[in-house]
Amino acid sequence: MCTHMADANSTSTYTHDQMERFRSLLHRVRSAGIAVPSISTDNSAALLTTSLTHFDPDAILAHDTRGYVRCGGAIYGQRPAFRQLRAASTLSATVKHVAIIKQGESVGYDRAYVAPLDVRIATLTVGFADGYPRELGNGVGKVSIRGRIFPVAGNVCMDMLMVDLGPAEDSVGIAGSSVAVGDTAVLWGPEETNVEECGDGLVTLAELAGTLKTTQSALTCGLDKLRVQRQLVG
Repeated sequence: MCTHMADANSTSTYTHDQMERFRSLLHRVRSAGIAVPSISTDNSAALLTTSLTHFDPDAILAHDTRGYVRCGGAIYGQRPAFRQLRAASTLSATVKHVAIIKQGESVGYDRAYVAPLDVRIATLTVGFADGYPRELGNGVGKVSIRGRIFPVAGNVCMDMLMVDLGPAEDSVGIAGSSVAVGDTAVLWGPEETNVEECGDGLVTLAELAGTLKTTQSALTCGLDKLRVQRQLVG
């Protein structure tokens, strides 16, 4: 048997009421002579909210019943309410092309981006067919290349997106001038505490979820299973 906590947090009384109904049903099932070999009640939020006292092992795990928890997004650090977790997933793509766009020239569908001056544009090997939200186009989304942050230029395409690397001049003071074909672009990454390692920061999954008013799990679950290669590290 299982249930799923709809409102597991420290201020809600709903979880207690939900578990009372679950225990009542469990008692009726056992009273009918039906064996319950396993029970699962806690999702990530219920497991991590230490002030909750909803789980009574003496009442629930009787009669050789085993209990299980479902960690879900907590495994990947995708529960922002719990500061003890660290984000663990990174979405990256490759810089496929770098070009200089003249002032007044446009980039992408609908000519949504028009260069305000001569700029350098990088094309990345990721698009909305991979699961990168189209809503992050036109400067809403940001990516990190060589530890520096750059905005998405124009609309996100099906198989690629473009990034504004800044002025076209080759200069030590212009961060985008050093970006080259083959570089790795991080579209979202885990939180970093080493400032020297991550430059002026990474784009975090939590930030993007906040921008789009959605959840981190919605973004990661939206990644295409065939097009986006998964790699386990560690």
